[in-house]
Amino acid sequence: MVISAALIIVMSSFNGIESMISGLYTEFDQGVIITPAKGKTIFESQVPWKRLSKIEGISRMSKGIEETVILRKEEKWVNARIIGVERQFLEMINIHKKDHLISGRAALPLNNESNNDFGLIGVGLANVLSLRNINAEPENIIIYAPKNNMKLKFGKNPFFQTSFKLAGIINYNKETNDAFVIANLNFVKTLLNLEDQLTHIYIQPNENYNNEEIKLKVQAIVGANFVVKTNAQKNELIYKTSKSEKLIVLIILLFIFLLAIFNLVASITMIYLEKKEGISALKGMGFSKTKVFNVFFLEGILISGTGILLGLFLGLGICLLQVNYTIISIPGAGIPFPVELKLGEVSAALLILMLTATIFSFLTAKFLVKETE
Repeated sequence: MVISAALIIVMSSFNGIESMISGLYTEFDQGVIITPAKGKTIFESQVPWKRLSKIEGISRMSKGIEETVILRKEEKWVNARIIGVERQFLEMINIHKKDHLISGRAALPLNNESNNDFGLIGVGLANVLSLRNINAEPENIIIYAPKNNMKLKFGKNPFFQTSFKLAGIINYNKETNDAFVIANLNFVKTLLNLEDQLTHIYIQPNENYNNEEIKLKVQAIVGANFVVKTNAQKNELIYKTSKSEKLIVLIILLFIFLLAIFNLVASITMIYLEKKEGISALKGMGFSKTKVFNVFFLEGILISGTGILLGLFLGLGICLLQVNYTIISIPGAGIPFPVELKLGEVSAALLILMLTATIFSFLTAKFLVKETE
């Protein structure tokens, strides 16, 4: 019962953690991302935009440029990744969803506006620069960006310096919060001296389409000169680590269940020893070996089945209590520990437990019947 309940609770907890990680990363990292196969940038003229726009299943698409820069606010400095995007990118990252915009306003200027030097900053970067609240008016910072496509003379400053206004502070995952500044695409192009070049193309698939499916369609169109990845492939280490941890814990629990099975073997054996005289009397009255086997085999099934069934109710009950009433919160975060029940996994786990218990009950009963011969 305890092992069955623990198995359900642990599986549901890891499913919840996977969903939480997926939610944290997939809202900012788009479903499909195109990058150059060689070099750092893509020439816009190389991209078959019309063919890409005709792919069924693509909801939105945005051009993008990412580059490492240095931010300065008075005497405070920090490294960051500036990401230049088009306006629809804000809709692609669900900027208006609760908790994503901490302060300020979620806006990027239109590409044809002259005053296009304002954007959004991650909350981690904002804390380093002591940008607490920018609701009243945009905060001004200084950006130092590398001089691209320019010949640098010895002793000259390798960075281009410009002022930049921040209209809002955003909150996604730790990686995004501590690294990214979102700005208008044209502003970043000018800043980095990249006229018709991009580093990324972000694609948001329709909810009814699988990321992998869209990736294959996009790769077939853009060819070998481009690398197309899904968000899962981009954050492959995170997802693989989570799945590996889940697998290891499940193997340990199944091993513990095998040890607990010996209690079942001992129980059946003790019942046999207690009833040995009665069994001999029944055999003298014509009770066959098959019927003796059936008695102890079914006894093992009854003991293990009752325990697994009670474990099912106990495990499901604890998971439902956590989902509805928050028994445990994540330390330091103040949010409920994530739990997600997947009936397919629960059914598979219970089937494995029941099958294992049945095999051991069968072997034990078979051995005991032989002892009576």
